[in-house]
Amino acid sequence: MQFSGECPRDQGDNSHIVMSTLKLYEHLANELSKAIGDGLLPGGSALPTHREFAREQRIGLSTATRVYAELQRRGLIIGEVGRGTFVRERPIGAGALSEAVRYTTMARTAESIDAPTLRRALRSLSALPNIERLAAQVSSLGSPSIRRGLAMHLERAGLTIDPAQIATAGGGMAAMRLAALVALKRGQRVAVDEITYPGWRLVSEQLGLDVVPVPVDQHGPVPEALEQLFRRKRITALHCMPTAHLPLGWVVPAQRRRDIAALACEHEVVLLEDVTYNHLAPTAPRTFAQLAPERTGLIGSLSGVMGDGLRFGYLVAPRPLGATTEREALSWGLATPPLVAELAHLWLGEGLLASLQSAQLEHAKQLWDAISGAGLKPKSPSRAGWTLWLPLPSGGRCEEVALQLRQQGIDALSSEPFATAARKPNAIVVRMRSMTAIRLREIAPTILSVCGFSRHR
Repeated sequence: MQFSGECPRDQGDNSHIVMSTLKLYEHLANELSKAIGDGLLPGGSALPTHREFAREQRIGLSTATRVYAELQRRGLIIGEVGRGTFVRERPIGAGALSEAVRYTTMARTAESIDAPTLRRALRSLSALPNIERLAAQVSSLGSPSIRRGLAMHLERAGLTIDPAQIATAGGGMAAMRLAALVALKRGQRVAVDEITYPGWRLVSEQLGLDVVPVPVDQHGPVPEALEQLFRRKRITALHCMPTAHLPLGWVVPAQRRRDIAALACEHEVVLLEDVTYNHLAPTAPRTFAQLAPERTGLIGSLSGVMGDGLRFGYLVAPRPLGATTEREALSWGLATPPLVAELAHLWLGEGLLASLQSAQLEHAKQLWDAISGAGLKPKSPSRAGWTLWLPLPSGGRCEEVALQLRQQGIDALSSEPFATAARKPNAIVVRMRSMTAIRLREIAPTILSVCGFSRHR
């Protein structure tokens, strides 16, 4: 495999100037980094062995090894014993957003705000007598009116919230970051499901948190494993998504929720509960915020209803928020833009966002009916939400399977961006939130075939 031909040598041009300031391995690493960044080597692509790369580039084996080591240091590739070296689907550390991180933020959801609704809302706001206030950030936590509107919205879901406990944020990721800033300090340990939402992984890495993977089964975090972690390690917080988990699609049973809440209280661990997709499982048991309100912070987002260009998230703290939280939100630039907040306030007051969430629930039910009818349900432990988790039969490699599916227009990723443990499961994720049930039935045979299920009956 050739990436950019042989490394430049001094042949009468000025390439020797470049080579005088860059070591050979750094130059080759930069070339590969550019190929990855430009999409010429997409996530999941296999790289040649160290020996093959050395032979192609006419360099020594030790130099080839240094090139790969540098790319691993930059978080761009991953080496797997017995399998080879592959381009990562999610870069570690700072840098351009990878396909995996874009996956968490940039796809349109079925049943969200449409163009006519947005036009009507903007016309309504344009008639406000004090419209100039929409150009001023009065409070980084959100105006009293929007916080009251959110409290009323959450009350419909059975949560009694004091508006003073609420902070709005510029999307779900901003709400996660604010929750981490309020509850944790750099270097502290946060327990996280061993398979979790990539956005939380990104926030943890950016804020220097020590992520401790929590063993899970088909019903959620395993309480016995959690108790061992709480006893043996100084865990400050547990991040969890007990309802419509992304990407595993579980709904944690009531007794397990009570067990986890009791453990958190016993060991004085903060619970950071993501409720973004709770509306997709309305019969789920009580939330941690209801079981242990004094220890639980709620993280949520309405971006998937309003539209990902109108990013609106929120944090509900266990107690009223003060000036410290407001300073954190302001200094990190996490506040919701006033115009977006006013749109949210308008649509919350009209009941439109609640209606759209009901429509999204119906859409999800249609998808799960299609999954059952297409033969996919027996292959997956997922039961709720918009992601289908598919463990692969032996012989298939998740990065290659995900790449093949994407090449056929199917929105799929390997398990790597979601894994917090060193050893990732051999599974793929199919994202369904933009699909129709008809489309899902059409692509189901392709998914079954590419994943290798047709060969393992």
